[in-house]
Amino acid sequence: MQYSAYVQHYLDKLKAAGDPARFRLLRLLDLAGTELCICELVDILRIPQYAVSRAARALRTAGILTERREGKLVYYRIGEDPFAGHLLTLLRTIPSDDDAYRFDLDRLRWRLDIRREGHCTVTYRSSSEGASGTEKPRVLFVCMHNSARSQIAEEYLRRYGGDLFEAESAGLTPGELNPFVVESLAEEGIDISHKKSRNVFDLYRAGRTYSYVITVCSRETEENCPVFPGPVRRVNWPFADPAKFEGDTREVMERVRKLRDAIRGEIAQFVAVHGTGLSTQDHHE
Repeated sequence: MQYSAYVQHYLDKLKAAGDPARFRLLRLLDLAGTELCICELVDILRIPQYAVSRAARALRTAGILTERREGKLVYYRIGEDPFAGHLLTLLRTIPSDDDAYRFDLDRLRWRLDIRREGHCTVTYRSSSEGASGTEKPRVLFVCMHNSARSQIAEEYLRRYGGDLFEAESAGLTPGELNPFVVESLAEEGIDISHKKSRNVFDLYRAGRTYSYVITVCSRETEENCPVFPGPVRRVNWPFADPAKFEGDTREVMERVRKLRDAIRGEIAQFVAVHGTGLSTQDHHE
């Protein structure tokens, strides 16, 4: 069947948007409310630059996107074509509670936050790939105050996987180290009494990148834990907050020891699974 030129015009536009990469690209531009650089889109979408360029070109050819060049950088924004507006209205009706949407949104926030004077910041290598390809993957542990759970995880990863990974920890609202945690780790020969908690937002504003960001909040309070945006693999280990442990000193200390041991077990499993292939050395607890 042959359609009129008018109908075919809109069918071509619909076809241009009918691809997962193009759909995500459009959704990102709509969420951003501003133009995005090709570098930012590559970081957010986590697909090769040629694939992003191809998706953007198809949308630009259809009149849905416009392009602007600034030196070697290419910026894209949603065009003024009425069809683009109708398409965005449709996209906004699609449920946005899937993981893919959440991860895209996290990375979008990260890329916009590290802009300098409104311009794209170029460019970030994967934290697992240094100039020589030999840098260790960085792992960031995050909890509310960086005073207990994330500190425990950082120390055990440093102990059991220090030759495979770089371990760091941070929190949404840094606080004082939990004295029960300090004591429980001292029992294991780990001294953190000198450490200070760190703010997770200071890290990503500085452009830090990680291979893994592991939140160690309980499921009930996970929404209050920071989600470090960026091109990373995100993991959640739902541990209870020791600041909320009740009872006398002995009872609280016993619960903290159990928490410490549970986190140590997760770290051992993490090293066993994700450390495979990174080193030929054997690791023993």
